[in-house]
Amino acid sequence: MKMASLTIEFIFPLITTTVSLLFFLSVSEQYIRKRKPHQLIWAISIFFFLITSGAESWSLILGLWDPLIYKVYYVLASFQVAIMGAGALYLFASRNIINERNSGVALILFGCSWLLFSFIGQFGSPIFLWILIPAFLITLLGIFYSIQVIMSSKQEKSPSFNISGMWFSHLFILFTLYIFIFMVITAISAPLDLDLLLNSGGQEVAGSGWLGTSSDPRPPIRLFSPLNTVPGSLALIGGAAYSYLTWQLAIKKRSGKFNLKTGLFNIYIGGGALVLSIAGAMSGFGFGVLYLGEALGVALMYFGFLESDKITWRKIVDILTLSGIRNKEDLSVTDVKED
Repeated sequence: MKMASLTIEFIFPLITTTVSLLFFLSVSEQYIRKRKPHQLIWAISIFFFLITSGAESWSLILGLWDPLIYKVYYVLASFQVAIMGAGALYLFASRNIINERNSGVALILFGCSWLLFSFIGQFGSPIFLWILIPAFLITLLGIFYSIQVIMSSKQEKSPSFNISGMWFSHLFILFTLYIFIFMVITAISAPLDLDLLLNSGGQEVAGSGWLGTSSDPRPPIRLFSPLNTVPGSLALIGGAAYSYLTWQLAIKKRSGKFNLKTGLFNIYIGGGALVLSIAGAMSGFGFGVLYLGEALGVALMYFGFLESDKITWRKIVDILTLSGIRNKEDLSVTDVKED
């Protein structure tokens, strides 16, 4: 009975690892063709996803979590969401969706997110003060810049300084890396007595001070998670929904009616990211749905990517054999419709 249970549990990380590998190769191939910053960032984030899902599969094969592998796994698991969200922001900046007029609002939105969760985290560890203070300054910058944009608009003159969408995207990824540094420091310095069973799914176990116990369920390392996952999910899920909505409104304005099938890949990508977020949140509260949610979420996102790029199975074979990269002149697939 135990062996059957372990076999079933192993299937989902194996699916996630396989799809993540295809996803990574596909996005990397697209970046080689088009050289867009957001494609490179997405390739990096999906590579991290490949590492974490591979770590899950490997640990299930061994029947336990190696402490070092688990530290790498836990640090990258939330960081990859923020990086994927950064890719969405770079895409929006390149499409002028985030620009000098609304970058102040974006600074306030993401600054408040970092400010809130670093404020909560500082009750668990003083290290979060190093994140709380710059998060407050980012929020303050957003407020002052938004006021300047409003005042300049009323006075019909240009602002004294501009924050472009690309500049905001740079700030987002730099602050994400800044958080990542403190997360790595915490993971390295924290004591770890890890004896995870195969079917634990990465949940807390008794005696695991680094992961937390029943008396201390939220140790410092876990308090970092929302600092990455919440802003990343806001950018990725919100970005996909906004893209689909604006596309439909443009179609309605042009033709007089909606065409819900157009741009539907945004829903698949955003829906997959939403499934991943829900599964991660439920796992944090002890529900064992993480592996299933990861497999379903990454499959939806990859399907959305294939639909956006009109990639056929023949093209996937070319990507796997690297023939498309070796023979760029034979490429006929268009780039992602980045709307």
